[in-house]
Amino acid sequence: MKALSFLRRTSGRMAGALSLALAITSAATAQAPAQATDPNVDSIAASARLSEAFDALEAAGFTGIVGLSLDGETVLMRGAGEADPQTGRLFGPDTQVDIASITKSYTGMLAAQLISDGTLSADLRLADVFHDVPADKADITLHQLLTHAAGLPGGVGDDLVDEDFDTFRANAFAAPLRFEPGTAYYYSNVGFSLAAAIIERATGQTYETLLRDRLAAAGIRDTGYQAVHDTRRSVHLRDGRDVSEASWGGHPPNWNLIGNGGLVSTAPDMLAWRQAWSAGELISPEARDFGQTPFQDEGGGASYYGYGLVVEDDPELGRIYWHNGGSAHFNAHWRELADHGLILFVATNQRHLNADRVVDVLTAAWFDRPWQVAPATPPADASVKLPDTPAARLVHDYLAALAADAAARQAFIEARFTPALLAAAPLQEHLALFEQIAADLTDHRLAAFQSDEAQVRIAVFAPALGRTIELVFDTPDPQTRQIAGLQLG
Repeated sequence: MKALSFLRRTSGRMAGALSLALAITSAATAQAPAQATDPNVDSIAASARLSEAFDALEAAGFTGIVGLSLDGETVLMRGAGEADPQTGRLFGPDTQVDIASITKSYTGMLAAQLISDGTLSADLRLADVFHDVPADKADITLHQLLTHAAGLPGGVGDDLVDEDFDTFRANAFAAPLRFEPGTAYYYSNVGFSLAAAIIERATGQTYETLLRDRLAAAGIRDTGYQAVHDTRRSVHLRDGRDVSEASWGGHPPNWNLIGNGGLVSTAPDMLAWRQAWSAGELISPEARDFGQTPFQDEGGGASYYGYGLVVEDDPELGRIYWHNGGSAHFNAHWRELADHGLILFVATNQRHLNADRVVDVLTAAWFDRPWQVAPATPPADASVKLPDTPAARLVHDYLAALAADAAARQAFIEARFTPALLAAAPLQEHLALFEQIAADLTDHRLAAFQSDEAQVRIAVFAPALGRTIELVFDTPDPQTRQIAGLQLG
């Protein structure tokens, strides 16, 4: 994840309890604001601007939940659209959402406390914990796992399969390193799951039990995995699947998720959690400060990774802490503007106005800066008919694979990718990209098709994105039309 400065969109990564009695619908209004810490911001006027911005977001197609707090008091809590399209249930403060990679913020928080109180050491090596770790990974430290500096791949398995920790560990230990541990940065779900396993071994508790016990001390009770999931409150897909089915595979989350993704939470829980963490009430102030240290340059010196969160110093807004997360179906973003006492949380089940973009708009509205929300682009009137040519058959097979299951996608990759493209990344990374494109192109409509000797180009209207996107396949052999590269416009 690359952190960007004020009002520039962030890239996605492949969440004293507040009152739950607040009525929240697509027509709800903002709560009365508290007095702002920042004397340069008129909080009453800012609250009105937030409502105006939210109205514009909703009109442009945003569906999801938004929460903002100022100095610990809620100033905005609104939902838009249907959390369950099959029943018509609307997004509200009790809607359980998948916070995806924001889970890493919880893991980092727990680890910072355990290191601060001496239960764990940041210098603890994998070889100190696991007897079967291979030599190339033996000296990877807990600190490196928590800052994406271990050299581990992004993933080594499927989030939806039913497999145990031993399978995950074997896959993680067998995966080739991307670089020598400690020498670079690469965002890794694997590293955080291994960190969660280390936390379990050090405490003798499951990750979820330890987390829920810690959160309960601050009155935060709607965040967790199976122990809190309720299908009656969960966000659902249009096909009826809830978070447990769409994100976990219909069974307990496996170790491709635990510690790095897949937690469910609510907007009130997320605001209360970050407020208590930031105030040094959920973990000690010493642990908070340690975990929020800007340890690892993400690239270019603009943002740094602490323990499960990004640390950024914006020239206009000062110190910012944040993390986002996304899956094939859901995305979320929390952000604290520490110098202003402002905390934001957004979660959504669509991608046209994703959580990153909504956070940008609401931040701009709060500080009375320019913002603009583009409505979804209407689709083309008719789909393009494909001719009977090798290039067209490639497109047909590709779009069919997008709509199929993981096995069909893997078969397409193995049959249609050139050996060089196959070798460019692990199969799981190819599949993860395929899954992301499939989510973006749900209910797509083919709007254009062109081909020449070396390339195949298509334009596809994507309702989930609200626009038409272009895909370019590099196919150096016009007869086989094997894919040597793929570009998304």
